[in-house]
Amino acid sequence: MLEKLKGLWVGEGDDVYLAVGFDKLFDILSTIALYVTIAVFAGLVVYAVVVRNRDEEYLVKSRKLLVGIIAGYSIGIITVLGSFKLINYIIDEKINTNFWLVIGLFALVTAGIATTVILEKKQVKGYKWSALAFAIAFVVYAIVLLAVIPARKDDYKPLNWSMYLYSAVLVAAIVAGCVLGGKQTDYNAKSLTYGAVCVALSFALSYVKFFSLPQGGSVTFASMLPICLYSYMFGTRKGLVAGVVYGFLQFIQSPQFYQPMQAMLDYPIAFGALGLAGIARNFKFLKGNIFAEFTIGATIAILCRYFAHVISGYFVFSSWAMPGYTAVSWTFVYNLFTIADLAIVLAVGLVALASKTVRRMLKTAERV
Repeated sequence: MLEKLKGLWVGEGDDVYLAVGFDKLFDILSTIALYVTIAVFAGLVVYAVVVRNRDEEYLVKSRKLLVGIIAGYSIGIITVLGSFKLINYIIDEKINTNFWLVIGLFALVTAGIATTVILEKKQVKGYKWSALAFAIAFVVYAIVLLAVIPARKDDYKPLNWSMYLYSAVLVAAIVAGCVLGGKQTDYNAKSLTYGAVCVALSFALSYVKFFSLPQGGSVTFASMLPICLYSYMFGTRKGLVAGVVYGFLQFIQSPQFYQPMQAMLDYPIAFGALGLAGIARNFKFLKGNIFAEFTIGATIAILCRYFAHVISGYFVFSSWAMPGYTAVSWTFVYNLFTIADLAIVLAVGLVALASKTVRRMLKTAERV
């Protein structure tokens, strides 16, 4: 069947794979999605301006409408572009044992979060022990992943202990910032709903790219913004969880697996750092200025993501450095695409925050 499909795209004996045809279609659809996204964002901004002075009852209904529009948009983008991407990976044989092992880790994280939340909501006394058990299982799985799974033997510098040291320091800083990032409360229906919508929207926007880099990475239409806003609304711990889930989804979307620690750095660690976006809400010297809080928090979060990619780039991809660059300088320069992403997140985020409706929604959300 696969050979018949290839025949629809290329002639017998050609060196071009069917995946090239799907790549071209994907690029066309991505370009269309970019313009559609800009139009949808502009429409939502105009709508927010029009309804800003309406009564609270009307605003509540309008917020539900906005959530519905965003959810529908996200599902549409993920379904269409995600399907093309998945077909492309299957044809190109990029889905292998390493892919499924990481998916197993993702499934464990998802099951742990879901079980803990359900037990907590049902007020089961042992839910904290359940959470601890899943945390231990995650650590054991991760250690096995790092110690057992073979790394690819091509195109990267052999690893040494310092990679794990720098990674541990970065992870400790991210976790400490998220744990100490403010008062925390239990999950509720509102935080769960917003979390699901924000993760889905971030995942959808990650398909909407201005451009992609040849060695991995891309500049998107503010794909990190929903996770950053969620962290600001509901707290750093929930933001950390949402970011880790989003990181695993990023791996599913673009599975670059050269070495287990590299995969951890480039996906769950890098995007888990977005949970720090809500940390500045507790900075008293900002005096509750929502623009300053969001700007500083998002900057801290995305800079931590940047350093996760820098560590990975130096230890795993240093042999890919362009002539004239050292391994250190190349990884710092190459990963500046995340800073471009930060600029877009801040620009779009501050435009959204100019709406009184959005500011009220962020400020009145129950903290976690």
